[in-house]
Amino acid sequence: MRNSPIQFDTLMLEHPQLSEKSLVDFVNGLEVIDDHIRVREQVNNRFISRMWGDLNGESALRQHTIDQHVTESLKTVSTWLQCLQDQQIQSDLAIAKVGSKLLETRQGVMVLLEKHNALRHEVEKLLVSMDDMNEKYGQLSIRIEQVNDGRLATQHIEAVFDKWEAGRLNHYPVLVRLFLVFDELYWGDFGNYCRKCGLQHKEIQRLVQQVQDKSLIQLKDDWLNMQLSSTAYPWQIDTKQGLQKLHAEHNEVIAYLTDEAINDSMPMLWGLNQLANDPYRECTLPSVNLPIILNAQNAVNRFSADFGVRYINE
Repeated sequence: MRNSPIQFDTLMLEHPQLSEKSLVDFVNGLEVIDDHIRVREQVNNRFISRMWGDLNGESALRQHTIDQHVTESLKTVSTWLQCLQDQQIQSDLAIAKVGSKLLETRQGVMVLLEKHNALRHEVEKLLVSMDDMNEKYGQLSIRIEQVNDGRLATQHIEAVFDKWEAGRLNHYPVLVRLFLVFDELYWGDFGNYCRKCGLQHKEIQRLVQQVQDKSLIQLKDDWLNMQLSSTAYPWQIDTKQGLQKLHAEHNEVIAYLTDEAINDSMPMLWGLNQLANDPYRECTLPSVNLPIILNAQNAVNRFSADFGVRYINE
C-alpha cells in the first residue's frame, strides 16, 4: 500500500461528490434541542474531520459537543452559517438538507431569544443572517427547478463517462470504477433529474438505460485490457488486491462514499465498504446476498439495482 498523503483538493477534483456528501453528513450531525445547539461527535470521524478542516481552513467544526453556555451555542450556529456561505452547493440533496436544518436551527435560536433577553442583540443579528441564507437557498432551489434538467443530465453522463474512458479512474479496481461513476452521477445533475421526475418516467428510463449501456461497454473494454475473465470474474479477490495497492486516502474515499450501504438492500455497495475498510481481510465477505463471480452484465445490473434502492430511499 502507498501511504504518502494525498491532499483533499486533489480528491475533490477526482470525486466532486465528496463535498456534497460531507455537507449533508455535517448537517445531519447538527442537533437543535431547546437552547442547546450543538455539533454531534461522529463515530470514526477522522476522515470527515480532515476533509472539513481542509475545505474550510478551520478546526471549529471538529470540536466536541457544545452545550454548556448559550454564547457558545451562538458561536456554533455562526460557524455553521459561515461554512455554508463558503461552499458552492449544487446537489439538490444538499440543498434540501440545508433548508430543513436552517428552519430547525432558526426555531432553536428563537428559543434562545425568548430565554435570554440579555443576548437579544446578538440573536437578532444571527436571525438576519439565517434569513439571508434561507433566501439564498430558496433562490438556488428555484434556479435548479428552472434549468433544462434533461440537458444537464445528458451532459453529466457524457462528462463522467469521458473521465472513465480517459483513464482517470484507472488507479482504482475495475468494479470500484463502476461504483464511482454511478456515485458521481447520483450526486450530480443526472441524479437531480432522476429524483425530480422519478425512476418510472420514460425519459429517465431512457437515460438509465444509456448509463447501463455505456457502463457495459467500458467495463468490457477494461476487463479486456486487463486480461480478466469476462465470464467468471472473481471480483472480491481482484478488488482486494487492487485496494491493497491504493493510497490510504483513496480507500478512505471508497469507505466514506459507501458508509450508508445496507447488506440486505445494497449488497454490492456494502461489499465495497467492507473491502475498503479492511482490504487485507483473508476470507470472503459473509453475505448470502453477494455473488462469488460476476460477468460484465451482472456487474452492471447489480450496481444499478443498488443505486435504484438509494434513489427510492431518498
